[in-house]
Amino acid sequence: MFSEKHVTVFPTYGYRKGDAWIVPVRVWVHKRRSIDSLSDDDIQTLLTGDDKVLVLSAEDITRCRARVADFIADSDSGERVTLQCGGQRFRCSADTDANGLIEDEFNLSGSQSGSLTIAATVEQTLGSEFEGTGSVTLLEPEGKSVVSDIDDTVKVTEVPAGPAIVLRNTFLRDYVAAEGMVDRYRHFGNPSFHYVSGSPWQFFRPLEKFLTESGFPRGTFHMKDLRTSPRQLPTFLHDLKALVTGKQNTRTQKLEQISLLMKHFPGRTFTLIGDSGELDPEVFTELREKHGRQVEKIVIRDVTDAETRTTRLKAVDEVIHAPVITPGLSRLM
Repeated sequence: MFSEKHVTVFPTYGYRKGDAWIVPVRVWVHKRRSIDSLSDDDIQTLLTGDDKVLVLSAEDITRCRARVADFIADSDSGERVTLQCGGQRFRCSADTDANGLIEDEFNLSGSQSGSLTIAATVEQTLGSEFEGTGSVTLLEPEGKSVVSDIDDTVKVTEVPAGPAIVLRNTFLRDYVAAEGMVDRYRHFGNPSFHYVSGSPWQFFRPLEKFLTESGFPRGTFHMKDLRTSPRQLPTFLHDLKALVTGKQNTRTQKLEQISLLMKHFPGRTFTLIGDSGELDPEVFTELREKHGRQVEKIVIRDVTDAETRTTRLKAVDEVIHAPVITPGLSRLM
């Protein structure tokens, strides 16, 4: 008897190349581990970024375990995946890797348009199958696109407040939308949206749920790769805390992922929206230097009073004034 496998197809886009569409695809195959394998003490360790001991309710424990679920999943390597989209069928060019992932691309007929469903099937011996679905938005070469950061841009994470507060806002508290940002995004008209975040892919499910329920436009996701090894639990918890609270490789990741979008859509113009709590102003300015006219506008939500204290925002086209985040303090407590 086979353990149930879960197949996640991450939302993506298609771009024109000649008479066809090219669709980059990312599929994750895994089995779920019991979230009870993370003890109450483990959760206390994860949430404590300082010397304080938190008093956690049963509801707190349940919420934290749900947020960590995809980090402790059992990724399945060596799985064959078949894709179906737009009435066409494709076999992925390689099996899933050690992280349970396939990153591939396939061609669709140029006559297709709009948004389509991608179905990914994992075939097992004895004829059993496991399936997951995702979406692809076929984007014309010309038009307008919005690239948006997530933490402290559309979701209150309070990164400048420090590791302890970031950990609790990430794993423990209900997610809170940044004030005024839903309305701002709704009034953009009808561009394509692309959420580029320094958070790891294992946060995709809770973040997509939060954005959808808050009323933000649907879009593609571009996140950070992270290989977890929950069998070595102390090391795993340490590495997870370091990744969530640090800026490890985020600058390079964002530069590469946004540059790829611009390469695939050289005729589109991009509005880049981020915050001053991390390196978004520097990343976006560098992208404008490299891609020129494609960067139509740079918008920064100023959560550190950078506009008056520094020159970091001198190349920014629009500054959104937001409550200033103070180190060691949270407005959500």
